[in-house]
Amino acid sequence: MAGVPVRVLVADNQQLEAAGTTAALAAAGGFELVGVAASALAAAELAAAERPDLALVHARVPGGGDDAVRAILAASPHTRVLAHSTDSDRDAVSAMLGAGAGGYVMRDAPHDALASALRDAAAGETVFNGVAGGGVLDDLVGQVHAANRRDQERAAKRARIRQVIADEELDIVFQPIVALDSRDVVGYEALSRFSAEPERGPDEWFAEAHEVGLGAELELLAIRIACDRAHGVPRSLFLAVNVSPATAERPELLDLLASCPVDHVVLEVTEHARVDDYKRFRVAIDRVRQLGASLAVDDAGAGFASLRHILELDAELIKLDGSLTRSLETDPRRRSLASAVIEFGRESGASVLAEHIESELQLIELRRLGVHYGQGYHLGRPSPLPVVAV
Repeated sequence: MAGVPVRVLVADNQQLEAAGTTAALAAAGGFELVGVAASALAAAELAAAERPDLALVHARVPGGGDDAVRAILAASPHTRVLAHSTDSDRDAVSAMLGAGAGGYVMRDAPHDALASALRDAAAGETVFNGVAGGGVLDDLVGQVHAANRRDQERAAKRARIRQVIADEELDIVFQPIVALDSRDVVGYEALSRFSAEPERGPDEWFAEAHEVGLGAELELLAIRIACDRAHGVPRSLFLAVNVSPATAERPELLDLLASCPVDHVVLEVTEHARVDDYKRFRVAIDRVRQLGASLAVDDAGAGFASLRHILELDAELIKLDGSLTRSLETDPRRRSLASAVIEFGRESGASVLAEHIESELQLIELRRLGVHYGQGYHLGRPSPLPVVAV
C-alpha cells in the first residue's frame, strides 16, 4: 500500500558500516529502521520482536551469516532476507542463499542502488546487485534456483504425505507367520498398501515420509489401521507391526498398543534403521514390553548392524532377511551366513523367523538349520482378514 514504509532490520557488527546503511535508508525515504543487531542471535531476537518486512544481513556477522538467515526466518517467516557483502564474501553469500536469503547487495553499492534493491526485495524479487563478473552471478543465481526447486519439491512431498494421512489412503493386509515344525499359523505381519498416486511400493512411501519429517505420523496411522483390522486375528496369535526407532519412542504408540485387540504385539525394527541413543531406546522398548509387546530385529543379515541391535536391545525375535533365504538350499555362502545368524539367535535366547520362503526345499533346509518360524508366499500370501464384529 502506497505510503507504508518498508520496515528494515540491519544485522551488522561493524558500527561505521551499519551507520552508513541506516543513513542511506533515512536519506532514501520510504524505510523504517526497526533496529540494528550486532550478531546472528541478536538479529533473531529482534526479528521475533519486530517482524520486519526485510532484513539486511552482513555476510560476516558474528554467529555466521547463514545461521543469521535461518534464525531470522525461523523467528519471522514472512521476512525477506538480503545478504550484504563485499566482493570477497562469495562462499559466505552462497551459504546464505542456501539458507534462504532472497539475494544480496554489495557493500559499496551506491545509496540509490541499495534503496532500489531493498524495495525490490520487499516486493518479492530475487535481488543481485553490484556483482563483478557474469560467471559469479550465474553461479549464485543457479544456487538460488536449485534451493528454490529443492524447497518446492520438499513442500510437494510433504503435502502429498499429509494428504495420505488426512484421507487415510492406505490399507493393511496380513501375511501369516507359521511355525515350521507344525505348519500352524502363530501370528500375522501387518503390511501397508497405498492407494494414492504415484503408484509405488510401501517402502518408498515410508522413505518419503521420513524424508519430510512425517515418518512417525504415517507409521502410527498404519499401526492404528492394523489394530482396527486385527479383530479378525484370534487372540492366541500375535500381530507384528513395523516401526522405526523414532516411532517406538512416541508416547502415542503406547495408546495404540494398549487398544490393540490381540494379546501380543511384536514391534519390528529394521536393522537398517539408525538408533541414535540406545539407552533412550531401551527405555521406550521397556515401556511397550510392560504392555506385553516384544521386539524383533527385521532384515537381519542384510546389513552390518544386526548383531549390535540384538546385543543392545535384547530382541526376542530375529527375522532372517529374504536375501539369505533365497537359494539357501543351493548356495553354501548364503547357508553359512544364515547359519551364523541362527546360531547367534540360539546363543542369545532369541527365536529366528525366516522371511520370503518360496519353496518346500527352502523350508526343509531352514528347519534343519534350527529356524523356528517362517513367512513367505509358500506359506501364505498377504490378504485382508475376515471382518469380525466388535
